Amino acid sequence: MTRASILIPAHDEAEVIGRTLWYLSRGLPLAEVRVVVIANGCTDATAARARAALPQATVIETDRPGKCHALNLGYAAADKDAPVVCLDADLDVTAEAVAALVAPLADGTALAACGQMDVDTAAVAAPVRVFYQGWRTNPYFARGKFGGLFALSPAGAARVFPLPEITADDEYIRRSFAPAEIAFVPGCRFVARAPRTLASLVRVRRRSLRGAREVARMGKASPERGSARTMIRRALASPADLWPVAVFLAVSVWVRLSLLVDRAGPAPRWERDLTTRGEGPGR
Repeated sequence: MTRASILIPAHDEAEVIGRTLWYLSRGLPLAEVRVVVIANGCTDATAARARAALPQATVIETDRPGKCHALNLGYAAADKDAPVVCLDADLDVTAEAVAALVAPLADGTALAACGQMDVDTAAVAAPVRVFYQGWRTNPYFARGKFGGLFALSPAGAARVFPLPEITADDEYIRRSFAPAEIAFVPGCRFVARAPRTLASLVRVRRRSLRGAREVARMGKASPERGSARTMIRRALASPADLWPVAVFLAVSVWVRLSLLVDRAGPAPRWERDLTTRGEGPGR
């Protein structure tokens, strides 16, 4: 019996897919977990690197780029009677963390589950490091980070798949569930690498905000309100947080203003962070 299907959409991720699969496969019961890597629109050796790093994985190749299309292909190959785990191709997560993530879905009380994201800022520019110090004070993270890695029960997956063609797939899926339907699993921790430069950070934040607005236009409003006010109040009560929160809010305002200017310009580009792609274990 399959315990879970792990879907990993990957677009030109040859530099990092080996590292991701290396971390994931340590202790992973491969006879009971189906790992599906969907190499979409790749112009590099993503598929070959995935097969070399984890021969037991199912690797699907498609010429059509797009994360939602890739996830839909992966879901078609998943076991519909078991939980589905969605994992970005550039994150570090262990088999133990994945097992903890899917555990709350077993009794049907939760339709989705998320864990806690740790951001590696060891090799980034100083403003980026300060930004993430402020970012961590956002009250949203009291219930984990639904993005990059999350799990869906069979009923939860059936609710959201097939996904529409959108930018913010994680946010679309999160807003498809009531907060009470999402379990936060503190024992599931995973690592993302922060953009190394301020310019790359702004590009990533622009894409995130543009995607969230797209989801809102589809009628899926965010359940969070007043996060900025809460962050400011906490920073005023804790002077050590004042500067990081100020930097976080300044970048956020900058991003919003730049998107206003973009409305009169050409169609938006896919603003992807390339500064974190590099060598690692299993490459």
